Amino acid sequence: MSLVAPQVDLLQLGRRGRRDELTQQAQVRRAQPGWGAVAALELACAWLLAGDPVQADLAYVEADLLDPSLALVPDVWGLWPPPAPSAAADHQRQAAQALAERYLSWRHPDPQALWSSVLPQLQADWHRALEPEITDPLLILGRATAGPGAIRLDPPLEPELVHLVADAEIIAEPAASNRYWQLVATVRPGWDLARIRAADLALARGELETSGWLQDPPPEALANPWFHDVSARHAVQRGAVDLALTAWSDAIRAAQSMADSAAMVEVFEQRRREARRGPGVLQVRSLANRGETEAALALLERLLAEDPQWQPLRSLRDQLQTSRAPARHTSASPASASPKAPVPASPPPEPPSTTPDEASPPSPAPAAAMGSLEAFNHLLDRATADLAQLGQAVQGQAGVDPLDGDMARASLDPEAALQELDGLNRRLSDYEARFALA
Repeated sequence: MSLVAPQVDLLQLGRRGRRDELTQQAQVRRAQPGWGAVAALELACAWLLAGDPVQADLAYVEADLLDPSLALVPDVWGLWPPPAPSAAADHQRQAAQALAERYLSWRHPDPQALWSSVLPQLQADWHRALEPEITDPLLILGRATAGPGAIRLDPPLEPELVHLVADAEIIAEPAASNRYWQLVATVRPGWDLARIRAADLALARGELETSGWLQDPPPEALANPWFHDVSARHAVQRGAVDLALTAWSDAIRAAQSMADSAAMVEVFEQRRREARRGPGVLQVRSLANRGETEAALALLERLLAEDPQWQPLRSLRDQLQTSRAPARHTSASPASASPKAPVPASPPPEPPSTTPDEASPPSPAPAAAMGSLEAFNHLLDRATADLAQLGQAVQGQAGVDPLDGDMARASLDPEAALQELDGLNRRLSDYEARFALA
């Protein structure tokens, strides 16, 4: 069994824009016995696909040095001695000449001729874009027509690429559509729509590592509110709720600068609200459970600043502040003082012998209730009893089944009845908070 690792396809690394891996593979290949003009020309083509013409030219010159008989670099002034006959086999020379021709056509392409040859094949079957025979010309074409002063294609490149794979194709074939839009974003990295769709489709498939189109966005993308929306949803998936809220705020700000954006703003506000009340609460509790109380409170204050009326957030803040108070008291006690602290005149009485569970400070009742089903059912029973009591109070005010005790007296006094109802409402809101945070 051979222990030699299979060689990585250099052209495939170039198509994916993996420049660091391409550099590493070039170093590995040069140290192997099979390195020659063919491999150097393949590396040159890979660098062109990756968008680095300087490295591509260096690899091309290296191929000429490895096999001067190929005459890859012309001797215009006749300064070099005639090359010795090549010792390479005929099939190697043919492969080298084919790669050299491909390199020269890619290094100085005719964009309109290239587009005219590729477009009919794409219109016949957009899946052809995922094959190297079409992928490579598209990558070369995208870079040849980018930047100011570049030639304008007929028909324009971007509208044609959008029409090939629209919403219907994305729904029918999500995996292939994702690969297509990843390619389009590579062809046109400065196109905001391509970046948004590529990142959105990758996020929908849980491929967070391939949604790098959110990094270093061009100005056009930053002006698009949907770019910030995708960034926010990506941040939620990574567990960065604070960054997600900021991104949605940017999305709302960008949308408000556009005409007829009320519906769009409502979508972003709804998603931001769901992130606060769902993943935001979960992240706060996760931080608190790991002992990072200060970080949990900081995030919670951010949530409360945007959602001050939601009772579960206020109840969660009360719980965290209550749990932090015993910790501060314990850290300030003489038992936890540093060795350099002054020793008391008389030693404190020894604490009673307890087990570790008994020695730990008791947690608040709501926090303990969230941990067991019995306590949760007890909260439900109490909430049900309060609702029943509220119903009886209302009936008593209407003259039906008058009550005894405090509720009966409250029913005779409208002000007292309002106060009682307000108290019940606060208690029911607290139950809602406990259920939401359980």
